[in-house]
Amino acid sequence: MSKQSNFFEGFLTGSVIGIILGLLFAPQSGEETLNKIKDLKDDNQDILDDTKDKTEHLIERTKDSIEQGFDKLSQIIEKSNSSIQESIKERQS
Repeated sequence: MSKQSNFFEGFLTGSVIGIILGLLFAPQSGEETLNKIKDLKDDNQDILDDTKDKTEHLIERTKDSIEQGFDKLSQIIEKSNSSIQESIKERQS
């Protein structure tokens, strides 16, 4: 993802959150606020769905990267243990 795309997504997400907070703290009845939030959600459903999909994809990529990192770490530890054991055997001989 490009920096410009990340900025744009962050800007949209921040705008939506700002609008929701503005609605929540505006002096009006709770029912009016809920209706405004529902309307806002309905008007921006495409953006919300797209953001959700991108977030899920990012989470999966992050999980994969972490898993790969643990696999590499395990391999390094195994190699180190093997080297240590070989060194111990050589010294004992």
